[in-house]
Amino acid sequence: MSDMARSALLTLALSAAALLAYVGYRAVVPGNLPDGAGNTAASVSVETLPDFALEDLTGELRSIHGWEGNALVINFWATWCAPCLREIPLLKEFQDANGSAGVQVVGIAVDHLEAVQAFAEDMGFNYPVLVGQLAAMEAAAEFGLEFFVLPFTVFTDHHKRILGVHNGELHAEHMDDFLLVLNALEAGTMDIDAARARLNH
Repeated sequence: MSDMARSALLTLALSAAALLAYVGYRAVVPGNLPDGAGNTAASVSVETLPDFALEDLTGELRSIHGWEGNALVINFWATWCAPCLREIPLLKEFQDANGSAGVQVVGIAVDHLEAVQAFAEDMGFNYPVLVGQLAAMEAAAEFGLEFFVLPFTVFTDHHKRILGVHNGELHAEHMDDFLLVLNALEAGTMDIDAARARLNH
């Protein structure tokens, strides 16, 4: 068997193992599968950012509350998840354009630390990445979702209020909607209920 074939089989095996672990974990969390497939907004049962901590790429424990005063785009992903990888350039571009305005992307990899470290060397992230396996899935469950898929993304305002959650791959229109809502909230032209309705329609 060639080295390329071995590598492909190993990648497939690791992906399958991660997926089985993920599905098994979600099976013990109360909830229902969504009615349809595809990218969807999702409502959450918590209104403010929960408190959890995960290791960063250097192994240092970081709290999700470590970016005080910033609006957050918290993106759960994995190296074995194709739509997760497709949206990373969009998130990098978004961070470049909006970081100076107090908007911070935080990646949370539901994955092995070594795999994420190796991937990060080539990807050149311009935003922090936290990593965990079961711990990252437990962090995802803190948002009170009945069901989630990878990738999924949580949007907050500058005051740790959760504005919306998106299941599935992000596209430019999702980021545009988030900025529109965030700016309207800051300007006082939209209240929190209207903001959430906009991002969770």
